[in-house]
Amino acid sequence: MPERAVFKEENFETLERTFQEMGFRRITDVEFQTNFRRFGLVAPTSRFGREVGFIFTANDLTVHVWTTWLGRESRTRRADEAWVLIECEDKAVYFSHPLHRTKNFMLNLLRQAWIARWRVLNRPLCPKCRNFMDIVHGRGLKSRYWSCIRTAAHADQKPAFLDWDYGLPPKAKYYVRTLRRKRHLYEKQRRAEGKPLHVALLTRKPWQGVFQPED
Repeated sequence: MPERAVFKEENFETLERTFQEMGFRRITDVEFQTNFRRFGLVAPTSRFGREVGFIFTANDLTVHVWTTWLGRESRTRRADEAWVLIECEDKAVYFSHPLHRTKNFMLNLLRQAWIARWRVLNRPLCPKCRNFMDIVHGRGLKSRYWSCIRTAAHADQKPAFLDWDYGLPPKAKYYVRTLRRKRHLYEKQRRAEGKPLHVALLTRKPWQGVFQPED
């Protein structure tokens, strides 16, 4: 793992300003405490401080961004990763891969947040019944696609499916496909060396509650 990059208060201020420009807002302490109690959340390990998060909602989907930044202490957690997730009806339906605080941490976090924001803003309508499509699990770990199973409203009585990257702008599509190629090459190398895949993902202790990164 590359050395963790320095993340200072002025960096966080720039990050927050950019999130606000994108339409995100900071999650308040009251919201955090209410949801913590409402969902019965329990952290997988003991942790200090309250992490700053941001939220964006559109088309009945909500993007949450967790930054590793501790607001009251004005510093990052020493050992933690950032996350971008999409929630629907109080259930996490998509989790990004964890974002490590390496050299391009801020840029990658903003890119992942922008793409998640784009997905919820442009949530596709079913080509058969014009209802919003849902985010569902694909065959692989972390894979997702759009689906509509309202077959009674479909002339052919069959579900509808769209690729997870459906309609994504070219630059964003290039970015996510570049990330996937890098992961594919890494996994190919691990297989060639006889090493197991997804070790951190499969052994990570999850949060107890609705927003746990289950895959």
